[in-house]
Amino acid sequence: ATSSDFLQNLHSSHSFAMNKLSSKMKQASANASNYENLTAGKTLLAQLKEQTLKNDMKSAMNTLSELKLVLITYPSNSGRSSPDLQAERLISRETLEIAVFAFAKLKDRKSFARNVAQLKPFYFDDSISSSLPESPNKLPVLGLNLLYLLVENQLADFHCELELMSYDDRLNSYVLFPIRLEQYLMVGSYNQVMKARDQVPHEYYSFFLDSLVDTVREAISECMAASYVKLPTDKVTEMLMIEKNSSPVQSLKDFVADYSLNWKVMKDFVVFQHQSSAVQRTSKDIPNFRLLTETLSYATELERIV
Repeated sequence: ATSSDFLQNLHSSHSFAMNKLSSKMKQASANASNYENLTAGKTLLAQLKEQTLKNDMKSAMNTLSELKLVLITYPSNSGRSSPDLQAERLISRETLEIAVFAFAKLKDRKSFARNVAQLKPFYFDDSISSSLPESPNKLPVLGLNLLYLLVENQLADFHCELELMSYDDRLNSYVLFPIRLEQYLMVGSYNQVMKARDQVPHEYYSFFLDSLVDTVREAISECMAASYVKLPTDKVTEMLMIEKNSSPVQSLKDFVADYSLNWKVMKDFVVFQHQSSAVQRTSKDIPNFRLLTETLSYATELERIV
């Protein structure tokens, strides 16, 4: 019996030792794999930076796709513990920041919005952001996202994003720029929006601002056509802030052609040829009596409530 117990204990000890050894080998293999993936991530990130700096966007997009496949393998990105947690998160955050700027440059709005959404946890989720140093790109990215929401006319989301920011962040020039643009648009100060092109706080803001300027130009042209029969050519060019080449008239003709406007551009005047019934609104088109009746009815009901 003693010999049997000894053999059984020996077998148990051997099994325990083998399991422990196997566990250590698996852990060592996992650590080696993590190290390889971390090294691959650093290498690809360096390539991505270099390619974007050289404006080689085609190569940058290919590298970005490869890099994101590597990021998926990081334990920290799937909620698991990792000995290289901070390094993995830093690579992931910087990759997404570069992607945001790259897609802004390419004017790919859907990809831009998707990468901003993936980046937000690194800024606002305390369980992630607390393990990382503050990113110098945080406010430029958030300000650029506000500008994107403004261009897309997503004003509710614009103000929701502002609520996530601290008071100090909202006073930062990167964030203050889109805030002021929104204010200019709300009060109709279109000339201020046009002038803002020369005051961008970050080079990547220009790409979305061009789209906003196009929208503003359309609004100005509609207002001019609805308010005037004709205007001097130089005044129209000035109001639309069209860059003048050697021939201001030709510049205006190019603008009219680009926007498919029904204007007649002459040497001294621009004639707005109104064909749309929506533009030819007169006082006779306004239902004065109905509006007066409804206003009095509202006032009566309001007085009853009070």
